[in-house]
Amino acid sequence: MPDASRLHNVPEARRLARRVLPRPLFDYIDGGAEDEFTMAENERAFREIAFRPHMGVKVDEPRLDTTVLGTPVSLPVLLAPCGLVEMVHPDGALGVARGATNAGTVSVLSTVAGIPPAALAREPGPRWFQLYAAGREQAETRMDQASAAGFEGLVITIDTPALGLRDRDVRNGVAGPIRMNAQSVLRLGPAIMARPGWSLGMLRRRLQSSAPGAASVEVPTVAMLASPFGWDDIAHFRSRWPGSLVVKGVLSGDDAVRAADAGADAVVVSNHGGRQLEGAPATVRVLPEVVDAVGGRLEVLMDGGVRRGGDVVKALAIGARAVMVGRPYLYALAVAGEPGVERLLDIFRNEMTRTLSLLGCPDVSELNRTWLQPKA
Repeated sequence: MPDASRLHNVPEARRLARRVLPRPLFDYIDGGAEDEFTMAENERAFREIAFRPHMGVKVDEPRLDTTVLGTPVSLPVLLAPCGLVEMVHPDGALGVARGATNAGTVSVLSTVAGIPPAALAREPGPRWFQLYAAGREQAETRMDQASAAGFEGLVITIDTPALGLRDRDVRNGVAGPIRMNAQSVLRLGPAIMARPGWSLGMLRRRLQSSAPGAASVEVPTVAMLASPFGWDDIAHFRSRWPGSLVVKGVLSGDDAVRAADAGADAVVVSNHGGRQLEGAPATVRVLPEVVDAVGGRLEVLMDGGVRRGGDVVKALAIGARAVMVGRPYLYALAVAGEPGVERLLDIFRNEMTRTLSLLGCPDVSELNRTWLQPKA
């Protein structure tokens, strides 16, 4: 497999990941809902935003550090919760968490990443857990597990009352939950055998995880689980969860206010990477409305379409505290494991540093909408 030094940007990571992963798994990561219009719009919307640089200002080393819900981060790029992480590379979710910690930021463990919260209990660095559950009783059990494992943040996804139609997965025969068992191996055999490096790495991982004393690995069987949470559920979870609570999947100012009223500490402006409602707005277009609506009552994060450090700078200038990325770090993980994740975050760091220097902005804390060109 290529090493992390071959990763130069997100598009290159995607190209290399396509060569490494079996097609059904790559398509699961890479694809979106229906015609993938919303997924494409997430990226295109960033291209429509122009900077307004301040010339004649010398900035040697702009500051990128900030805090997210009181947690210091050296880079305002967090790793979003993603399903099937354990199937992307043998380093899995542990490699993602360690890569984020080494880069000075936060990763969010998904309920369907493939390992339980307890597997990260001894890992250093801030730990956040993203909740999927079919109801309150199941949700409370998972919340208790995360709390017992020392997780400080709870991310509740509210945009999955039903499951988006992902045509790539249907065509690949994996429209239902993906399981690594004899039946799925037979069905996906040709695609798996076409990627021998991935196959051998995952086989080695499975053998190691079954050895005496090895940490258990949960193969995701609910990778497309619906979570029909309402605002009363959010308020209930707030009363039970002792740490920070984040609501992910907000696409309007009104819903952001509802999240604040329910006790959330932050919201993530997100359309699930274009994987749920086809026709949902691009997240960076909604971001100004959400920031203005909450008026500082809670912190605003966003994801969707972030592919360059310049995209991060634009989101921060609009008013986001930080961004989350999903597909970019999964591509990097597939290519080079934990070092790939860390390298991907360094790429964002370098691109942000260059962008701020060219803008004449010495500190991300000074970003606001005056650094962007107003619409004509």
